[in-house]
Amino acid sequence: MLTYNHNSNYPVMDKIVFLEGKISDNKVITTQTPAEIASIVSGGKIGIIKGLFSPELIYSLKKELEQWADSVPPATADDFKGNYHSKKAKISNLQQVPHVFHDFNFNDFTILPEGLRQKLFDLFEPLRNFYNELTGYNVDFGYIQDQPYLHPQLIQYPVGGGFFGRHNHNLLPQKIGFILSLSKYGTDYEAGGTCFAIDNEIVDIEKHHDIGDLCIWPYEVDHWVKQSPLHDQFTWDFNKGRWVATLAYFNPY
Repeated sequence: MLTYNHNSNYPVMDKIVFLEGKISDNKVITTQTPAEIASIVSGGKIGIIKGLFSPELIYSLKKELEQWADSVPPATADDFKGNYHSKKAKISNLQQVPHVFHDFNFNDFTILPEGLRQKLFDLFEPLRNFYNELTGYNVDFGYIQDQPYLHPQLIQYPVGGGFFGRHNHNLLPQKIGFILSLSKYGTDYEAGGTCFAIDNEIVDIEKHHDIGDLCIWPYEVDHWVKQSPLHDQFTWDFNKGRWVATLAYFNPY
């Protein structure tokens, strides 16, 4: 049985390890080695690198993203090859759980407007390098015929009901998951953070995963995104709700 202290404002703290890091030359530089961090995560802990990316970069990226999305009609299906965005309120095809979110998917930076391209690169290139260091892979961005590739994605969980039901993934080939917070807790959104189920306990990182923080987690554990409060009017407004960035390893071959 899962246990959780519903009277507490804190998650199960012995399951979270706070890490120090910074960005330098498009790389994530941490006080612990990638091997040490990978060992922490593979041991069933959630790692959080605080303040890895600046709010200035994140907010400027979202402005560029909004301009791009206004010029591109939402896609009706995922193709995992091009650049597209999609508003989803349904049962997910893969995990078979309900979700409500707006996702933005980028598999070819080269054809994007320069401002958006550069800001996406500034955000995802350090993550790509760090992911490869943690996993021992050497994987690049974008769709590559007959090869694995990394799939940059941004997700907005809108106010008034955005969420993602409890689900899990196979450990391999991804190994390690990234969730980068792109919203200020208590300002951009009031509730709707990520939870994990580890050793029959619920680990709620909502109050410890703020804007610019990178969450690193064991990819096979159950996880979900809590529903944003329903007392708010539902809206897809870019300036409202919780935003995150993820980096998925795709190997369809």
